[in-house]
Amino acid sequence: MPPTADPAEAAEAAEDEGTGSGSALVAPADPKARTSWLREKLATAIATRPKLATARIGIAIHDLQTGTEVMARDGAKPLNLASNVKLLTATAALAGLGGGFSWRTAVYVETDPDETGTIAGDLYVRGRGDPTLSVAGLHQLAADVAARGVRNVEGKLVLDTTYFDNVVEPPHFDEQPKERAAFRAPVASFGVNRSMVTVTVMAEPGGGARITIEPQTEYIKLTKQEVTSVAIGRTRLRLETKPKSRENVVELELTGQIRTGEGSWDLRRRVDDPARFAAEVFKQALVANGVKIRGKAVGSAAVPLTAKLVAHHDSPPLTDIVRVMNKHSDNYIAESVLKTLGAELKATPGPATWSDGLAVLRAQLGPFGMPAGSYKSENGSGLYASSEVTPQQLVAMLAAAHKDYRIGPDLLASLPIGGFDGTLSRRWHGKPPRGRVRAKTGTLEKVNTLAGYIAVDPAHVLAFAILVNDIPTGQRPLVRAMIDEMVEIMAAYLGAQ
Repeated sequence: MPPTADPAEAAEAAEDEGTGSGSALVAPADPKARTSWLREKLATAIATRPKLATARIGIAIHDLQTGTEVMARDGAKPLNLASNVKLLTATAALAGLGGGFSWRTAVYVETDPDETGTIAGDLYVRGRGDPTLSVAGLHQLAADVAARGVRNVEGKLVLDTTYFDNVVEPPHFDEQPKERAAFRAPVASFGVNRSMVTVTVMAEPGGGARITIEPQTEYIKLTKQEVTSVAIGRTRLRLETKPKSRENVVELELTGQIRTGEGSWDLRRRVDDPARFAAEVFKQALVANGVKIRGKAVGSAAVPLTAKLVAHHDSPPLTDIVRVMNKHSDNYIAESVLKTLGAELKATPGPATWSDGLAVLRAQLGPFGMPAGSYKSENGSGLYASSEVTPQQLVAMLAAAHKDYRIGPDLLASLPIGGFDGTLSRRWHGKPPRGRVRAKTGTLEKVNTLAGYIAVDPAHVLAFAILVNDIPTGQRPLVRAMIDEMVEIMAAYLGAQ
């Protein structure tokens, strides 16, 4: 599971496949009787789970072949979508930016290098919000700078981060301000490695442990390493950020034990200043490729209009990035995509704000059955109490997107496939829905959702949304089993065996 996915959703994906119904389901042959059978079976799936009596359960199912609603239960009641919000983000992005859109990170100079490879002024790097920019990507960018003959920079490294504003925390992320996990990573115009570091722990013979941190920078320091390996007992590791770290340095403390033979453990933590973090990684990459920068400080300014392009790094196209976002429920990508919508499509000049991204999202979703003002969606990932959308609205959007050939194929391809990959890889093994359902999961502490498409015949597709809120304590596995059973019922309705 990618590091920026909600840990609750990662835990859901790691469970064994849902139990679903206990025996094979066969729907009646008569079309009218078949529809009644579907509704009765879905109602029974709820009624036979009295422990969920206080949960709010909304369902909508739309037949894309006939254009009719097959079934709805509280279909008009707004509910928290959790990570199903990423369906909105993906649809808006594919509609507004197009599947071929990519993010460019570029390096500029004001003067060409002289015969010794020296640049008299500063080296500028312009970030454009690439959510997939990696350490390897920055090393390649640095290698390309060196290949243009640059060896010494008399000035300093200057960041142009004017694509986005400087508010790096997405909306609602302040609802969990002390959480340091990577799923809450901040978003900046220039960020790398999803704005997080990974500490890897491996047991060593004799009771010791091998510990590495990636990427290694002057900005992040592992100041305490007290880990032992044990032959008996559970692995228990604790990675904490010191509350009073030194100026310009984030200090981490690692303690605990790791059981021998369990392989390596990765612990990921967000960074609070993503642009500074990316700058440190890039400076190290430049040095590794033979490019020295005299100035120690990192500057901040827009690239001068007269500056010359030296090198650039382009991301994969949006179609590929949306696939990673939805298959693995990647929060960092989702929030980056949302703010990019604002940067690319807002009406007024200047750095994009979160409000710009949300305004563009609402405008893009209007033609897909979701008029602005009829729902709530206040960030790109679905974390926290950020959404209120009805099952019928969500299904209307899925139906409209499926009909639009500019969007539908890429949206469908981005979704996890039941029993095969992403957050649905462990579900419906040996059961009819396996390979026939493509849907987005959503998981929060009191929320479990599933929405997408299911088909047996490619000409007969159902779009569906199952949204469960206010889950009683300890009943998430029961909700998961209910949702899995409902998907099995829909597969049987379509004739799956």
